[in-house]
Amino acid sequence: MNMIKGKIIINGKIEVLTGLHIGTSGDFSAIGAVDNIVIRDVVTNKPMIPGSSLKGKMRYLLARTKYSDNSLEMKDIKKEDTCIKRLFGSSEPIVTSRLQFQDMLLTEETKEKFKNIEFDLPHTEIKYENTINRGTGIANPRQQERVPAGSEFEFKLVYNIENKEEFKEDYENILLMLDILEDDYLGGHGTRGYGRIRFKNLNLNIKEYTDENRKYLETIKKDVEKFKEELGKFESKVR
Repeated sequence: MNMIKGKIIINGKIEVLTGLHIGTSGDFSAIGAVDNIVIRDVVTNKPMIPGSSLKGKMRYLLARTKYSDNSLEMKDIKKEDTCIKRLFGSSEPIVTSRLQFQDMLLTEETKEKFKNIEFDLPHTEIKYENTINRGTGIANPRQQERVPAGSEFEFKLVYNIENKEEFKEDYENILLMLDILEDDYLGGHGTRGYGRIRFKNLNLNIKEYTDENRKYLETIKKDVEKFKEELGKFESKVR
C-alpha cells in the first residue's frame, strides 16, 4: 500500500441546470403519492446528491471515454484499467481509492433564494410525464419528483497524493471526468433532459502533514499549479 504524501482538496459548487432526479434505493409510493421521489438528507429533509452517485457516474464516464475496450464486457470490473482502479478502488485486486467523495447538500444561498417559493414538495417540483406502451398505444402517466433548476449543492472532492509518477495522469483524468459530466447528466432520465449540471467556483487546496510531505510535494509543484490553473478555467468554458 502506497503512503499518503499529502492531499488535494477540491471545493466548489454543483449548479443544477435542468430538473435533477436521484431516487432512493427502495422507492415506495402510496396511492395518490408521487411515483418517483428524490433522496433527501434525513436531518434537514432537503434534497441531496449522494457522493456514491457522483462517484459511480464519474467512474462510468472515464471507463467509457478513455479506457473502454470494446472486446470486454463493461461489467467485468476485474479487467478495468489500473488508472481507474487506483482512482476509485478495487476489490480484486485490493486497491485503495485515491478519491474520496462526500454527500452534497444544498447551499445556504439556495435555501435563502427559494425560501419564499411555494414548491410542490419541500425544495422540489413535481414533473408530470406520460410513457406510451408501444404495443397498445396506452398512456401511463407518472409523477417524477425533481430538484429544480437553479439549485446549487456544495461540492468537495479529495485526492490522496501517493505517487508523483502517476499524479499528472490522475489529475488529467479528474479534469476529464468533470468536463464530460458537464456534457452528460447526473441522476436518472438524462435522455429526457434531466440532470444537466455545471461546476462552479472550483478551487484547489493542498494539505501537507509532515516535513517529508512538504519535501515530496515540492517535486510536483509545477503539476499542482497546472491542475489548479485548469480547474480555474471551468467557469469560463463555452457550453
